[in-house]
Amino acid sequence: MDTNTKIKTKTRSGIGTGKRMLAAAAAGISAMLMLCSCMGSVKDAEGGELIKKARSAYKELNSARVLMTNTDSGEVEQEFTFKYDEKDILTFSYKGKSEKNEYAQYNNGAELFTYENGELSYIQRGEEGFVLYTRDTTHPQADEGLILYSPQAITEAKVTEENGVTHISHKYDADKIGARSESGTVTGFSADYWFSGEELLYFVETTDTEENGETKHYSYKVEITEKNAVDRVENTVKQYEKNEG
Repeated sequence: MDTNTKIKTKTRSGIGTGKRMLAAAAAGISAMLMLCSCMGSVKDAEGGELIKKARSAYKELNSARVLMTNTDSGEVEQEFTFKYDEKDILTFSYKGKSEKNEYAQYNNGAELFTYENGELSYIQRGEEGFVLYTRDTTHPQADEGLILYSPQAITEAKVTEENGVTHISHKYDADKIGARSESGTVTGFSADYWFSGEELLYFVETTDTEENGETKHYSYKVEITEKNAVDRVENTVKQYEKNEG
């Protein structure tokens, strides 16, 4: 089973009600929305083969930048960037925000910088709480679990062709994937993927919640960019150190 602790509270890992967050596994965020992307010996849903190939291709990347955009506002709310060095040690950065949280983290294999809601922290390799990520024991956001596929929890699947692009739509049982939000109850979750041939162009995750008698809808577009082309991973926490100073 592969569990996303991601950019997390958002729907799978993400900050914010009903949103998904690619948050750092080392520290994490309280009240996160986490989705389980478990793979068992169950029958593939329609479009499953393409999604599995995309998951494997992502895991094999040496570097990439992942952007999560709120489809309502058009704002990029979360960003995760990673790169492996010649010894397969992972350097990553993350930054994200929601209605209730703001979070950033940077880990270069030797130092861990974290910012969470106005608080800064720093630890070094060898100290309690430090996690060294490598190609074999990688960060959840650099692993295939970034791209959700849990066929046993899919309640409805459909594949269509749109102007030469393959559109895969999966509706999930929110309880089976363990979806929860910062406030309220998750009532529905779906994932839509767009492919050109076998190349994943982007995917959109949509969460419906019931909050204080009101139905809310959250939708996030996830794009994997700069594949094997990230030159340097910037320390996203440095900007907060300046602000605090």
